[in-house]
Amino acid sequence: MAKTLKQLAQEAGVSIATVSKVVNGRDEHISEATRKRIRELVENSGYRPNAIAKGLKEKKTNTIGFVLPDISNPFFPEIARGIEDEAKKYGFAVVFCNTDNDVAREESCISFLRSKMVDGLIFTQTTRESVFSKELIGNIPVVVVDRGIDTNSKNIGKIYVNCMGAIYDATCRLIRQGCEKIAFISANLGKERDYRYEGYEKALKQYKRTVDPAMIFKNDYNEETGYQGIQKICRICKIDGLVCGNDLIATGAMQALSEGGWKIPEDIKIVGLDDVMFAKYLSPPLTTIAQPAYEMGKEAAKMLIRHITNGEPLYSKELPYEMRVRSSG
Repeated sequence: MAKTLKQLAQEAGVSIATVSKVVNGRDEHISEATRKRIRELVENSGYRPNAIAKGLKEKKTNTIGFVLPDISNPFFPEIARGIEDEAKKYGFAVVFCNTDNDVAREESCISFLRSKMVDGLIFTQTTRESVFSKELIGNIPVVVVDRGIDTNSKNIGKIYVNCMGAIYDATCRLIRQGCEKIAFISANLGKERDYRYEGYEKALKQYKRTVDPAMIFKNDYNEETGYQGIQKICRICKIDGLVCGNDLIATGAMQALSEGGWKIPEDIKIVGLDDVMFAKYLSPPLTTIAQPAYEMGKEAAKMLIRHITNGEPLYSKELPYEMRVRSSG
């Protein structure tokens, strides 16, 4: 049988009010040791707050929505895991919506989540900037993850990695290894600012290299883009290096190069971005820039939930990336 707040308070040696604050995420003035003790007791007790009654009283549902563009990309489920783990600490549930990078489906997801009266939304890469319009979002607080948007809105927070710096470092690494002709394959972001391409271009210009449009291919963040892109580039250019907008693109490019008789890294060196779980198991293992996807999800959920429960301001936070050097480049 589930325990009551009173029983939990007695076991923790604290007041009922203290347990209630921890359960409801209003615990910023409570010590970390006490919060941890209470959360462990709550998780093991079977206690569940009456979300419906609480929601009617406070006009909150203790639910947040997470809109992701491609659930098949292993980078995004890792973000989702971080969001869910952090939300659980605060007694929040998470509703997931996958858009498959489709505009109509994205709008449908937002409408669905609003109908569920979610208290806030977390977005990763969306199909367009206008998704944050008041007509679509209303007054719901939003945190964006892994998106290069410039926003001064008090109702939008941001957790990100400096992808321009990451791709700049990846390109510089190939140049320092002696690569003369470095191609770039990534996604076509439309009107959204392309920080990854800017990092690639910045590195080439710094080393007095020509930016050749024939060595650039943009379509989507998937294996097919890498596969088709490198085939097209290699038909008209002789390259010895390749920078990819993510690891899925790198995976497709490596497959096409292997089928075409190129050797990696002897003929063409490759660097990816994300360090998804299978990157180190590719043949050869992929050199890539690791983004802390799980931590990005945790930080996004923490920021959003503290804003919802305590009124803490939303903010912009940059997390560090790390080069994972392996055999491909």
